[in-house]
Amino acid sequence: MTVAQRRTRRILAAAFAGALVPGAVASGAAAQEAETTEALIAEKVAPELVAEIADAGDAELWLLFTGSPDYDAALAADTKEQQGVAAVAAAKAYAESSQQEAVAALEAAGADFETFWGASTIKVQADEELLADLVALDSVEQVVAAPEYDMIEPIAPGGKEEASGGFQTWDAVQSAAAEWGVADVGAPEVWEDGFTGEGIVVANIDTGVQFDHPALEDSYRGSNGDGTYTHDYNFYDIQDVCEGDAPCDDDGHGTHTMGTMVGNDGIGVAPDAEWIAVNGCCPSIETLILAGQWIAAPTDAEGRNPDPLKAPHVVNNSWGTTIPGYDPIYAEVVDLWHASGIIPVFAAGNNGSACLTMSTPGVYENVIAVGAYDEDHAIADFSSRGHGLNGTLKPDVSAPGVEVLSSLPGDEYGTGDGTSMAAPHVAGSIALLMSASPTLEGDYEAVYETITGTAVDTADDQCTGDAEANNVYGHGRIDVEDAVDEAPAGKFGSLSGTVTDQHGDPVAGARLVFEGGVVREATTDADGAYAFERIPAGRYHVTVSKFLYGETTGSVRVGRNGAAVFDAEIERLETRTVAGQVVDGGGQGWPLDATVETAGGEAVAETDPFTGEYSLVIPAEGDWPLTVETDYPGYRALTVDPDDAALIEVPLAEGCLAPGFGSEVLDERFESLAAPPGWEVVNNGEDDFPWVFDDPWDYGNMTPGSGGYAEANSDASDIELLTDTDMITAPFDLSAAAEPTLSFANFFVDGGIGSEAEVLVSADGGATWEQVWYTNEDLEATVETVDLSEWADQTAVQLKFHFTDNATWAFWWMVDNVRVGGCDALDGGLVRGTVTDAETGDPVAGARVYDAASGAAAVTAADGEYVLFTDAGERTLEVSAEGYAAAAATAEVADGAVTGADAELTAEA
Repeated sequence: MTVAQRRTRRILAAAFAGALVPGAVASGAAAQEAETTEALIAEKVAPELVAEIADAGDAELWLLFTGSPDYDAALAADTKEQQGVAAVAAAKAYAESSQQEAVAALEAAGADFETFWGASTIKVQADEELLADLVALDSVEQVVAAPEYDMIEPIAPGGKEEASGGFQTWDAVQSAAAEWGVADVGAPEVWEDGFTGEGIVVANIDTGVQFDHPALEDSYRGSNGDGTYTHDYNFYDIQDVCEGDAPCDDDGHGTHTMGTMVGNDGIGVAPDAEWIAVNGCCPSIETLILAGQWIAAPTDAEGRNPDPLKAPHVVNNSWGTTIPGYDPIYAEVVDLWHASGIIPVFAAGNNGSACLTMSTPGVYENVIAVGAYDEDHAIADFSSRGHGLNGTLKPDVSAPGVEVLSSLPGDEYGTGDGTSMAAPHVAGSIALLMSASPTLEGDYEAVYETITGTAVDTADDQCTGDAEANNVYGHGRIDVEDAVDEAPAGKFGSLSGTVTDQHGDPVAGARLVFEGGVVREATTDADGAYAFERIPAGRYHVTVSKFLYGETTGSVRVGRNGAAVFDAEIERLETRTVAGQVVDGGGQGWPLDATVETAGGEAVAETDPFTGEYSLVIPAEGDWPLTVETDYPGYRALTVDPDDAALIEVPLAEGCLAPGFGSEVLDERFESLAAPPGWEVVNNGEDDFPWVFDDPWDYGNMTPGSGGYAEANSDASDIELLTDTDMITAPFDLSAAAEPTLSFANFFVDGGIGSEAEVLVSADGGATWEQVWYTNEDLEATVETVDLSEWADQTAVQLKFHFTDNATWAFWWMVDNVRVGGCDALDGGLVRGTVTDAETGDPVAGARVYDAASGAAAVTAADGEYVLFTDAGERTLEVSAEGYAAAAATAEVADGAVTGADAELTAEA
């Protein structure tokens, strides 16, 4: 240990104790340096971090920096879209410059860290020495702990004990009339005036959305109107929990809040507004920051190619802290939204009925925080009260939040209570307001004054205030009818036209961007036509474009109550066809199921999974690099030049997760959905929840692996009982391993509750065990490696995976791809196919495909497809699924090849 380390430890201990370093510790320049570092720690570092480092040796730090982005150009822009472009550029420039000094220090220290630009912050795990180096940087202003966020859970409707997840489900919408909350805010009266949200885009950061719900499909911006969808820039699966790129919602919260904003059938305030979404709520502050960045500059489905022009007008956030407080990190994200012209709406929180219970970020002065009331206009007991920071009024307004009916996944509908339900009433009202008065787009101050200035005064002196403004209802109950009446009157006309090529043939799918006082977009239909029934009057600059066509520009003026026409011609370009084959580059050489596309996603091709062949068309001129991503796990993503794309050999990624690769010493992927032969599961707990292998709670494999996995789950257990369980491998010969290393795919989540996970080694038949890996901190979707060289000469080694929740009712640990040794190409071939219902032809998800002779097994995905690696030769595959009679399929498997084997299952009577 160096002198610097000893000195820093004493400084931290003194800082934690609130005392100066004793003079006997150091003298002269060293003493002066110690006192300076101590003072900087006291000034910049959150006390709980100092205590954690003193106790545990390190802690997760979040660095905040001096200064702020220069948003002057954004705030001076003429349109919301121009604001967004300038704001994102300013935020990225500030993040790069403000973090430069810290990044250099962290790289020099060899630290693992993550940078962000939506809020200029760096996340790093640091010990006392690194902390001392960081606080010495003038650019580092604060070192804080990660705030803990969650969605603001709906309260189960009163008297409905059977409600699941806070929602009382209904089989169908019972009336086409507006629901009580939609009617209460005055939306139907605004609809009668012809304003339904057209031209406005709303978003939520939530748990996701069922995009094809009957109440939401038509308003999804990604719907192409012909039964196809474009999910790029319209939904981002930031948590990687959805099948493919399509939006999903495995909770219901996000689908419910979106329905209140834009749902049809009377459940939504602005039914003709469009919606986009990111499922950022709420595993971590990192996810929320990245979600906030996506709101400011939506990306394609892979998180690439951000485009601020596709940002929404208003974003609903029905999430926050469960205890009052202030988070300086997310305040920077909200500042970015403001500079981008995006109106932030937040739920006030369900922490009532006491005063001073506002949730963060709803407590921020520059967001619209929303309280909840019932059908009798009585504030809900759970609704959080103010005041806010520095005595500011909070919440800002109140809206319906009790017995709110909206959409739920599975094409269902249900009621819920909560400020989570109230906030989207306000977000939807803002969409209505801006559709009626386009001059308000991007103008937070004008929107705020209009919304709060027309709210219905409601007296309540519980937390100070009067009828006009108090810390229970805020400025009052939202009234969008009056807000629209008070807003600057919009002048509108209609606009239509047709796009053709140089031969006069219609061009479907052409994109038209109209830039004037507002910005509007349109896409041509199969006849090359587009139309706006209502568009703000004024002059527009028009850009028309489509992939494989040239771009053209023009202008059009829309008169008040006029019917303008803008036709355009774009030239079909000379093209070239790129064709080739995608194969394994790790040693097997077999064809790969992969996607080949241009870097911007303009042209996309899927390979034939049995040959690896593909082809796509790109412009003959220009630079068009191709990205290649396989549908099999364990391969790297590649970028290749079209001239080099005839044979694309894809290398393996780290972790040895690809099928057909592994170790002869120990390689377990849990595809049999049962304990592996020779392995032992021990239940040391008070419940009946030891390690399981068949996903009984339908959580799905969250590790970097795929298919089956092992799971120890405290969350599924009883709240008062201890969950404690061991998973012990069969003995294996470690001396036969070329590399005495253990690796496993891992997903451990605890959230600071109190669970622990460890791996232990025994070479004496389990008589003694030695710990080789341990965590009590979240490690999500990682591949862990452990050095076993101490036992490299042992021939009967066992591993124990031990999980305990210490009776704290914590979360879970998932393990997959347990491997000891190298990553070699194994003898055998791939079998792939689809399992379908014999009567309906529908895919059967969760079916088990099992080769009894080799022990290889696979489980079908949501599309019914499976991939199985097994021995060469004639194979008989057993196929089974719950509710179906078992069936069999045969396949002639060849080494290094891919063979097809589909199966049909007949439903049991």
